[in-house]
Amino acid sequence: MRRNITNGSKNMNAGKFFKAIILLLFFWLSSASAFEPEAVGANPDLVALNAGWFPPTVYDVTDGVYVAVGYGRANPVLIEGTDGLIVIDPGESTTSAEMVKAAYNEHLDDIFSRKPVKAIIYTHHHDCHINGASVFAGNDSPEVIAHETFEEHLFGPREVVSQIFPIKVYRAVKYAGIRFQNDPGYFVNGGIFPFSVPGPSGYLPPTLTVGERLETNIAGVNLTIVHAPAETTDINYVWLPDKKVIVQIGIFYKSFPAINTLRGASHRDPLNYIASIDDMRTLDAEYMVLIHSGGGPIVGAENISQTLTNARDALQYVHDQTVRLMNQGLTPGEIIEVLELPPHLAEDPNLQEYFGEMDRDIFQIFQQYMGWFTGRSRDIFPTSPREEAEKMAYLAGGVDGLAEKAKASLDEGDVKWAMIFSDHVLLLDPENVEAREVKNSSMLYLAEETKNAQVRNYILSEYLEETGQIRIPIERGFSLMDENIVVYMPMATIFRIMAVSLNATKALDEEYAVGLSLSDDSESAEYALYVRRGIVEVQEGVPEDPKFTIDTDSLSMKNLVLGKLNPEEAVAGGAVEVGGAGPEEFYGFMDLFK
Repeated sequence: MRRNITNGSKNMNAGKFFKAIILLLFFWLSSASAFEPEAVGANPDLVALNAGWFPPTVYDVTDGVYVAVGYGRANPVLIEGTDGLIVIDPGESTTSAEMVKAAYNEHLDDIFSRKPVKAIIYTHHHDCHINGASVFAGNDSPEVIAHETFEEHLFGPREVVSQIFPIKVYRAVKYAGIRFQNDPGYFVNGGIFPFSVPGPSGYLPPTLTVGERLETNIAGVNLTIVHAPAETTDINYVWLPDKKVIVQIGIFYKSFPAINTLRGASHRDPLNYIASIDDMRTLDAEYMVLIHSGGGPIVGAENISQTLTNARDALQYVHDQTVRLMNQGLTPGEIIEVLELPPHLAEDPNLQEYFGEMDRDIFQIFQQYMGWFTGRSRDIFPTSPREEAEKMAYLAGGVDGLAEKAKASLDEGDVKWAMIFSDHVLLLDPENVEAREVKNSSMLYLAEETKNAQVRNYILSEYLEETGQIRIPIERGFSLMDENIVVYMPMATIFRIMAVSLNATKALDEEYAVGLSLSDDSESAEYALYVRRGIVEVQEGVPEDPKFTIDTDSLSMKNLVLGKLNPEEAVAGGAVEVGGAGPEEFYGFMDLFK
C-alpha cells in the first residue's frame, strides 16, 4: 500500500490490497477472544484516530525520505542516500521490523537488495525503537548511532531493563492493552500507536555515540543528530538540512504530552520538552516526521511552527501555572479543580488527551518538585488501601452499607466514585457479588467514555484480569527478559536485580560471603557477594574466607539471577562449578532470591 505525500496519490494494486488485509487479519482477527461482554463501546474521538494507521502505509515524505506508519508502536524511518540507506528507529521487535522491511521493499522496488544499510540511528532507548535493528542490519554491518548516555539509560536502575522490570512490564501490558489487542470488540489503539507487535529482540549495541550534536554525512546525505531531552534524557532528533526534514520522537506527538504514563516513568522534566521544542522551532523545517502518531508527516513551515508553538505553550502553561498555585499552598488535588488550558490550546486537535492527560501531569509536576507530601497535616500519615476501605465502610454503616453507596453512585451516574466505593468493598469482602457487579459496570462505562487510550486499556485490562478472562504473569518476573537483550546487559545491572530479588525474610539470620569468578572469552572478573541479614552487597575482588565459591561465565550468571537457568541444571550441565562446599550450599544461596 502506498500514499505519496507529495502528490496525494492513494493508488493500491491488488497485491498491496491483499497485504493490507493480511496485516489487519493478523492483528485484529486472528485470535479474537470470547470476552464478556462481547464488545465494549469506545469514545468516537479515540476510534477516529485509527484512520491515521489503517491501512498501514509507507509515506513519501520528500525526495529520499520515507516513513512506515501503522506497522507497530513506532514508525521506522528510511532515508535513501547515493550509495546506501539510513534507518531511524527500526521498530519494537524483529517481527515488526520484518513487516516494515517488506513494506519498504514493495514500495521502493526491493531497495534493501539494491543498497546496503550504512547506519541505524536510535532516537532513544525505549524498546519500541531499538529491537528491530538486526533485521535492517542484515549482513551490512552498519554504524549504530545513539546518544552517549543511551546504554546508561537502557540498563539504568530506573528503566525497564533493570531492577523494576517485572512491575513495569506488567503495567505496560495493561496500559497498552496487549492482552486483548486481538479482540476488535475491546481494543481501539494506544493513542499514539495502533497496536503492539510482540516478538524477539534484534537489538544491536551502539557503535558510535553522540554528545550534544553531530554533523555528518552518511551515504551522501547531510544530517545533524541533535540531543533533545524530553520524554527521556537520551533523546536525539535528526535534522536533514538539505531536505528541510526533522525526524523526531518523544518531544512532540499528536496528543497532550505525557510527562508520566500509567506504565510508570522516570522523571520527565517539562522544561526539557520546552527547550527541545524551541530548538526545533528555529530550523524552519518544511517536513516533520513523527515516529509516534498516525498519519503522514506534518508539512509546511508555518504549519509546523504553529504546531510546535502550541505544544510548548500548552506544556509551559500547565507547568508554570501549577508551580504558581503550588507557591500559593495549593495541593495537586486542589490545582486540578481550578487549572484549565486556554481555549486556543484546549481546542488544538494535536493537544487532545489521547495519551497524556493534564490532570495527571499536574500531579507529576507537583511530585517532581515537592515529593509525595501535599503539605496538609492529614497527608503526613500514609494510609494503606485496606485501612482506607475500613474507614469508608465505617462511615457507610458497614461493608453492606458501602456496597449500597457504590450501587447508588452508579445509578446516579457518579461512575468514578461507584468504582472507588465498590473497590473498597472488594478489598474487605472479595466475594461480594453486588460490589463486583458495580465495579465491573463502572469500569466498562469509564472505558467507553474516555478518549485517553492509556486509561481505556488499563481499565479494561484490570476488568479482564479481575474477572478471570486474562492473566498477566507478573510472577514470572525477570525470566521474561529477552535473551538477546540479556547478552548485552552489564553485570552491574544484574547485581542490582540480585539485590532487589533477595527475599529478606529468608536471610535475616544469614551472614556470609560467596566468591564469584566469571570467566568469559573476552574477560574475567571476580566478585564478593556478601549476604548480611536481609541484604546482599556486591564488591569487586576475592572475599576473605568465603562460605563457598561459584565459577561460571557471565551469561550463565545472568540467566541464574533472572530465573532463566535452573541452579541444579547449571551444575549438572557444567555451567557452574561450586568450590569449597557441596552444590547444596549453592542451591540454598540461589533459593534466597526466589
